[in-house]
Amino acid sequence: MIAVVARHQLTALRRQRVLLATVITMLAMTALAGVIGWSSHSTIVRVFDDATRLLAADGQPAPSNPFDLKPTLSLMSNMSIYIPLIGALLAMVIGHVVMVDDKTSGIGRLVFSRPLRRRDYIAGKAIAAAVVLGVTMVGSAVVGLVAVALVNGAWPSVTELGRLGLFYLASWLYLLVFALVGMVTVLLTTKRSVALLGAMGVWLVVTFAVPEFTSGLHPTASLNPVVDPVSTTQAFFRATAHARSLSLFEQYKTAAGHILDTAPAESGGATALRLLPIVAALGALGAAATALVGRHDYSKGNSDD
Repeated sequence: MIAVVARHQLTALRRQRVLLATVITMLAMTALAGVIGWSSHSTIVRVFDDATRLLAADGQPAPSNPFDLKPTLSLMSNMSIYIPLIGALLAMVIGHVVMVDDKTSGIGRLVFSRPLRRRDYIAGKAIAAAVVLGVTMVGSAVVGLVAVALVNGAWPSVTELGRLGLFYLASWLYLLVFALVGMVTVLLTTKRSVALLGAMGVWLVVTFAVPEFTSGLHPTASLNPVVDPVSTTQAFFRATAHARSLSLFEQYKTAAGHILDTAPAESGGATALRLLPIVAALGALGAAATALVGRHDYSKGNSDD
């Protein structure tokens, strides 16, 4: 029954163009990151060439090529910001849609007139959302791989391909959290608009409010992966900094930097530990969704505004 629910939901998402819109948006984001990386690469190369000619005219040795010291996957560093911003919003919409349609259309009343366990129902919905996000991440990875190869003039090594795969696996887990947030808010409210606004509120707290408190950053500064905290001298931020390990956004962003080799090196075990809050959030939200759907009354009127 889990597979039946998942297949039905995937078919519905395909017919509603939700799957297509999600994939296209993520591919466009990845392509944009590639264009920005290519533009930066071209500018740096042009400046390097001009500097080399000027130094050669003065009889001075040429400087080292800046790209010899730059990680191959640094082009993808922008994706560690785009995914928690735009990707998380898309994931919330997917989670919202897979749950709210059955409530507003009355399908839920028909579904549960049959011998279907609630946990199988919610598992099928979650799997459908996970598949959509998985397809989206695979497509983004392919576009990112092509962009890296074109900009750097060579295909990444096997190790770098592994790093790219791990990055998108971590991103997929992160997006699953917000898909479950979208599902849970539907089960907690009676109106679809309130459910979507509630999910967006969670996104704002996770993406902006919590990093501001735990890192001492201004809200916009948290988007820059190279900005250091500016308020850690204040007693309040020194206290809240102890909760930084619980910040999903900060831990994802830091882990992504280590996986892509754009941050100072640390052990693989330490990077894996950074993903534990995300895994814990997945477990908690999955348990909450299962408990909520178990007592949700689908026999009542729909939740449409």
